[in-house]
Amino acid sequence: MSSIRLPKPEDKVDLPAPVSELALLRGVLDVAPARVAVISRERRYLYVNREFAEFAGRPPEEIIGMTTVELIGKELSDKLMPISDRALAGETVNTEGWVDYRRNARRYIAYTFAPFGGGGGPPPAFINYMRDLTELKRREEEAAAQRAHLRAILEGIADGVNIVGPDARIVLANRGFLRMYGFPDRLATPGTPLADFVRERVRRNEFYPHEDDCRPEEDLVVTRVAQIMTAPIGRFEEMRPDGRCIEVRRERLADGTIVNTYVDITARREAERARRASRDALRRNERLSAIASLLAGVAHEINNPLAVVAAQSLLLAEEAEGTPLAERAEKVRLAAERCGRIVASLLASARQKPARREPVNLAQAVEAGLDLTIETARAAGIELRVDLEPGLPPISGDADQIAHLVGNLVGNARSALAGSADATRAQRITVSLRREGKQVVLRVADNGPGVPTALRERVFDPFFTTKPDGEGTGVGLALCRTIAKAHGGSIAVEDTEGGGATFVVRLPLAAG
Repeated sequence: MSSIRLPKPEDKVDLPAPVSELALLRGVLDVAPARVAVISRERRYLYVNREFAEFAGRPPEEIIGMTTVELIGKELSDKLMPISDRALAGETVNTEGWVDYRRNARRYIAYTFAPFGGGGGPPPAFINYMRDLTELKRREEEAAAQRAHLRAILEGIADGVNIVGPDARIVLANRGFLRMYGFPDRLATPGTPLADFVRERVRRNEFYPHEDDCRPEEDLVVTRVAQIMTAPIGRFEEMRPDGRCIEVRRERLADGTIVNTYVDITARREAERARRASRDALRRNERLSAIASLLAGVAHEINNPLAVVAAQSLLLAEEAEGTPLAERAEKVRLAAERCGRIVASLLASARQKPARREPVNLAQAVEAGLDLTIETARAAGIELRVDLEPGLPPISGDADQIAHLVGNLVGNARSALAGSADATRAQRITVSLRREGKQVVLRVADNGPGVPTALRERVFDPFFTTKPDGEGTGVGLALCRTIAKAHGGSIAVEDTEGGGATFVVRLPLAAG
């Protein structure tokens, strides 16, 4: 079997008769994408290729024999002289830069100056090999200018921006991002590992809810960096420790680069909450207006028969005077009068007349409210405990409205206990009145089923009720809140120790 023998460097290769080695060399140089010239020690051109001649705008035979001063001018020739001297001394020199030509204006040239010939002695000439990189350099400069422009824009905006390369190193982090997260300026240096940012946050004890802050620091850093680099694209919101809300948008480029933008939307969220609160307040006002109209109608209808009840109770009290029924008749008369005042108060509220304001003995007002419901509660087998602190200073308000508030709260507690009757457990309502600082606090507690946390605000909304259909109107607790606010106070619901609900009314003491 025959084998193929490759030529060795020392082997002579015979060219076809019509093609000489010189012609072959000229052919190669003429198609080379570079300008080539051989220049003597006297700085005369001995050879130029086609690319060089076309750039110079002269035929090669005209350039041969010309000096560099004659072809490119004295200024550029003098500038290149030190480099060509080094080539004539036997050194190969590479350099590049912008060159101003007389004919071809400003160009960016990569030069190679190399010694040529000599046979062991000083070379008689040098080769000037030039690559024109003008277009490439201009594109690079344009790209650099665009990057600088983009960086200037990003540095000038308040929003945060960072770009993370596929190698988990920072390509760009603007000032907005650094300020938003409190990072030092040194971390904005391109090439900074993403781990340095994560480590900074871990050392400030900024952990996510799912993270175990007892793990070693570097374990947390490595895990979080991996999560960031593999996290899906999209938008999410992050709550900062100082209460600010940051909207984060993440995009991933084809090469794995991650672009993150950060917008502080705290003001937007607060505005949205304010708008919701305003809408809720408007709805409450509309409901309260509806309640006011309803109460006005009801009060008007009740007023006439109530007048008859009041008159008959007065006559009954007079006739029962001196008999065993006198005390009961007097209670009926007083209750009828109180009902008349409550109706008048409801009418005044419906007509938006100023509420009555006078010193009120809270203990007496609470006892009056209990008188309206105590018998009903005891008849239902409910134990009623009353603990009123003696000697409380007065508040400024309407005693009948306070009594109405207490009656409503005790009635509400009675209904809650009735809906959860448990033969093994004694049912109990506790009414207490205490001074706390500059306020008087009324608590009406029961040991019933309690109020779920999700409903603790809604139970005060007009027409909202947790009672079965036909058993509640949803007006009582809304009216209690209206009365409490009209007296400069508040009402809230809490858990009762051991189970149940406690309604807490806080009222300010009278000034002075």
